[in-house]
Amino acid sequence: MFDWLRSTIGNKPDHPMHDVAAARKLLQELPADNEKALEEISSWLGTVAATEGFDPSTRANVVKLLDETGQLRERAALMTFLRGTGLKEFERLHLWQLLVDFWECVAGAYGVCLQEAAPGGKAGSPEQAAHALLAARTLRALANEAKQLQFRYLPVRPTIWQGLSEVYSASEQDGIADVSQKVYAGDAVATTPRQEFLRALMLDLSRPESERPENIEIAARIIARLSAGFAFSTKPVAGCNLCFDLGEPGRPAHCPPGQPARESMRYFAVGRVRGAIQEIIDHHTARPEEPERRFGEEFSIGDKLIVLKHLLVCWDEPPAQQVEPMVKINAPMKLAHGFAAAAGLVTRVEFSGMAEMTEDQLIRMKKQTGIGLEEKKLDVPTVEWIERDAAKWGIGVDIPRHDEPWASIGILCTFQPAGRHAWWLGVIRRLYRDERDREHASVEILAKKPLAVWLRGLGVGAERADNWATSSGSFEFTYANALILGEGATSDAGHDLIVARDSFVKPGILFEVMMGEQPPQVKFEELLERGEDFDRVRVSWLSAG
Repeated sequence: MFDWLRSTIGNKPDHPMHDVAAARKLLQELPADNEKALEEISSWLGTVAATEGFDPSTRANVVKLLDETGQLRERAALMTFLRGTGLKEFERLHLWQLLVDFWECVAGAYGVCLQEAAPGGKAGSPEQAAHALLAARTLRALANEAKQLQFRYLPVRPTIWQGLSEVYSASEQDGIADVSQKVYAGDAVATTPRQEFLRALMLDLSRPESERPENIEIAARIIARLSAGFAFSTKPVAGCNLCFDLGEPGRPAHCPPGQPARESMRYFAVGRVRGAIQEIIDHHTARPEEPERRFGEEFSIGDKLIVLKHLLVCWDEPPAQQVEPMVKINAPMKLAHGFAAAAGLVTRVEFSGMAEMTEDQLIRMKKQTGIGLEEKKLDVPTVEWIERDAAKWGIGVDIPRHDEPWASIGILCTFQPAGRHAWWLGVIRRLYRDERDREHASVEILAKKPLAVWLRGLGVGAERADNWATSSGSFEFTYANALILGEGATSDAGHDLIVARDSFVKPGILFEVMMGEQPPQVKFEELLERGEDFDRVRVSWLSAG
């Protein structure tokens, strides 16, 4: 039992934090810098866990203090990691390693406390609650360690799966798996060791390898807040379509049809969480201006809605299997990243009335769209990647080390596949690292004949710009760049536009598509996806107004 600790806990001499008072005094001397403070706290956790001669309750109380103090710094460091656009790559990697180390040390220290804790206690007794709290905190720390690895698209370590399995199995055996309490004073809801166990499993099943780190964090918060609603069973039952083997711990999975029952298997599912998520989606789709604070105020409601929809798909359906074989390519390809590059490289369609626009209108269009009318395909920087393999609507690529800082999930890519001259449009959907820490990506092909157009904002209903003109005598149009996808991997691709991020304000906005003799109009219907610098929007095509 607890073999997963042997690789992280060694034998150390006596420690100056011999009780809570001494620990609190030393912690007052922590540096103001969050990274340095986390590094010190991780070191304290490791030595407190390894020092012999501690009374079990004293060790547990010191570890709790270190954990709680460290989490105050961890939250700030995490947001710097997720949002620190000014970080250099080596700084981001260093910060990430500190976060991984912190949670590994927290999990290891609580694991030692669990080994020393007297099991059981009567149902409802303080002893039972204390034991359950240690188990829940250990499981949460292991889940957070796994999440840090998922931020960099690394596989969750086997020792983490083993740790989750051992701690949860012990919780069942000791009768504390369903003991409910707030694990930390600042928690919004009560939890149990079982819910903490499921947090790690459900996040791994949310396909983090296809999500940006910010979305992984949003998913983790949603799962944590709603975890009481997940279904769980020790036997195969209808509706529990997910499983984890405590006897052979590894990644959880969708249960294959006809799988024989095993005593060590645990079955679970989205359960009541499906209804709760759908209710949130429906509510905020109808009221996009209303704030949603349950999953943190650091993220927009648009981002949260995208993640909520993604979670339902992941938990209900197993990952799609590759239908068409990937053809080996292993040849160089040209690639540019970002929405502005795409708008400058793909074929642009202009409308006949452009010659009639005033100079002020042309300048305003240029300023708002971020591309000059005369510049088109000039001065767009490109890089060379290796196209490893390809199918009809996807390619696999090797990412050069110097491009790793910007190559992330949700990056829009304009590329010339090996042996072709046309510019295709795609987006990085999946990242993973091999055993040599080299990064690879799967790129979904959004369109093979994309078109770039200008949009002119018309407003909504009575707010339409042409109505403003008749009532006030003057108005200024809003212009935006857009990419028309046309034929794509999905049948709805022709009804989707790619626009600069945050161009989607609310459903119902009308734009004139500035092409042809009689420019058609589009109505923004739904925000489908939010990438690094673009929004994918479902639109309805209307005839000219």
